[in-house]
Amino acid sequence: AVLLAAVALQDPDALALSYAATTPTDAATLAYISLIGGAASYGIFFYNAAVKQNLTALSSLTFLTPLFAVAGGYVALGETLTPTQVLGAGVTLAAVWAITHRAEDATEAKKDEA
Repeated sequence: AVLLAAVALQDPDALALSYAATTPTDAATLAYISLIGGAASYGIFFYNAAVKQNLTALSSLTFLTPLFAVAGGYVALGETLTPTQVLGAGVTLAAVWAITHRAEDATEAKKDEA
């Protein structure tokens, strides 16, 4: 919303021109990304949170979102990755693995106590 306001202040006609150039495919793509990418993922997130009741492990998976975007760009668009980016992906994967397994161990310990 802040960026839209900034664009409107800088060039009031920019938004009108942008909306006029929008095709039905653009609208369908935006709806797909919003509904499937947003609403469905949040629905799955909260369903798993209610069932598994392990928010630490579940929330750590959100760190994988940029990795999926980078992998998609690499596979679909032929983007190149630097060694630093690959190292960063490895560190992220290792951290998510460690958090997930630590949270699983804590959940099992709580079940054993009960």
